[in-house]
Amino acid sequence: MYDKKIVLEIMRDIISHHYFDIDAEEIYWVCKYKMKPLSDTIAKIIKDLE
Repeated sequence: MYDKKIVLEIMRDIISHHYFDIDAEEIYWVCKYKMKPLSDTIAKIIKDLE
């Protein structure tokens, strides 16, 4: 299983710096099917930072 924090960091890097290479359908799929797990991970990261 992948470390969710690392996956988020990689996605952020790709979206921020490699946007010409982004597959819009892939981003849509992630938003549609993985938003809840991503949201949970982001909430955990924020909690860990507090």
